[in-house]
Amino acid sequence: MNNVISIKNVSLTYKERDIFKKIKGVNGNIGVKNVSFAVGEGEIFSIIGLNGAGKTSTLKCILGLIKPDEGEIEVFGKKELKGVDFEKVGYLPEISYYPKSMKLMDLMKYYGELYNIPRGELDEKIDKILNKLGLISRKNDRLEKFSKGMLQKVGIAQAILNNPKLLFLDEPMSGLDPLARELVIEIILELKSKGTTIFFNTHILEDVASIADRVAIINKGKLVEVLDIKKIMLEQDDFLLKNYFIKKVGEN
Repeated sequence: MNNVISIKNVSLTYKERDIFKKIKGVNGNIGVKNVSFAVGEGEIFSIIGLNGAGKTSTLKCILGLIKPDEGEIEVFGKKELKGVDFEKVGYLPEISYYPKSMKLMDLMKYYGELYNIPRGELDEKIDKILNKLGLISRKNDRLEKFSKGMLQKVGIAQAILNNPKLLFLDEPMSGLDPLARELVIEIILELKSKGTTIFFNTHILEDVASIADRVAIINKGKLVEVLDIKKIMLEQDDFLLKNYFIKKVGEN
């Protein structure tokens, strides 16, 4: 299996900006410390951890949104993504910000242009995805009328619009009701069946256990362990990720 993502000995510290804290000797907060792992092509790889553990920091370093202080990162075998590379990547941030006065269809067309999707194909692609996510009847509505869960669906729609080869999802189930969660899981598994590599952060352990191939446990910026979920569940009928996670975080 070829690696789509490879990170080696990556460390990141958020510098302290408060001058009074600096005077007291506070240098900053650790984002991640000496983290290494690889993600294979077509794999669903998840990072789990407590709030502030370093999940989003790791994801942003991989995407190039934050430059780490140390370490090496390769995506698609490249140390730095440029131009056309990003047309193969989908990204749902932890918190999405959209102009409230904008109509859903106009927003999706904007993302379609960013992905360089041909205009002749764009409307059909948008309708197909919005229909799948139950948003087709709202495509001409302004986003100010959307609930939190609906906006989360919008974020997922834009992230998969370009049929990405590599999809990053930061807390994809946030704000979704049970039916919507099941729908998103179905979409993720469908993308995997087509060869998409999926990297997602979450704190919902049940979702990890049901769809991830492997999971990295991160605590206080450090990589605790990478687990092969499918292998463990085959070997241990009573394996519970929740109990295992609590134990590992408690030990670290």
